[in-house]
Amino acid sequence: MKQKYFYIFIALISLCLAILLLQKPEFELDAFEELFWFSCTGFLIGYGAQYVSNRFLISAWGLYCIGLFLDVLDDILSKETLPLLAADTSLKKIGLILTCVVLFNVIHNERKIIKKLNNEISQRKKLEEKLSFEANHDHLTKLGNRKACFENFQTLIKKYPYLLYLDLDNFKSANDKYGHKTGDKVLQLIAKAISDEFGEANCFRLGGDEFVVFSESMPENLEQLREQLLETIFEFGVGISIGITKADKQLSADENMHEADENMYTDKSHKIIRQTPRS
Repeated sequence: MKQKYFYIFIALISLCLAILLLQKPEFELDAFEELFWFSCTGFLIGYGAQYVSNRFLISAWGLYCIGLFLDVLDDILSKETLPLLAADTSLKKIGLILTCVVLFNVIHNERKIIKKLNNEISQRKKLEEKLSFEANHDHLTKLGNRKACFENFQTLIKKYPYLLYLDLDNFKSANDKYGHKTGDKVLQLIAKAISDEFGEANCFRLGGDEFVVFSESMPENLEQLREQLLETIFEFGVGISIGITKADKQLSADENMHEADENMYTDKSHKIIRQTPRS
């Protein structure tokens, strides 16, 4: 409601000034141009008052508007009649300068807010990436975990059809003998050896001392692969059993994994038989 009355007030003043200008013997286009800008500025103040929270900016517009008003009066009255008319140009310049200062501060503050928001977005993105990584990777070896393995199973076997199921032999004994820190180190070393050989994206730790690898081809020499993987951990008396199967796309991930697991236990039992002394 106040805005409506303010518009009426500006319109009445503009109308009165226009009538006074028309009564002058000489038609001055510049005076009507000043009146036009006075009206525009007045309506802008009325419109902006309800949307612009910066009162200092409204005040700066007000000074500029008063300067325009005095400028129009200057074309109607003489400075001798109203000495205040001499301040028209100064008020317009002060209003314009203050408007520029306020807008500069607004832009500066907005840029600070935008920068802060960008930092928050960047931090949130990093946090989301960290949480996503932790949800899909084993915290000790940094390999993909069981969840990631099963979620990506069907995608991986399209390019890497051979499934290797690896299980460490005598790991519990080594863990008990050398301590849990050494046991963790053994897991990290074997994880690195596996990922170096097959690629980190293709290797997963299912839990404990069990790992799964997706390979593009069947390993040519299983014993050579076994020795290569055990190079960095042989001093701890740990061995490795490997079960290999070609993934069947018609079977589920669980069924394929079970077959590879069965082959791994077959490999483990054969090693036990070979290592058992004959009577």
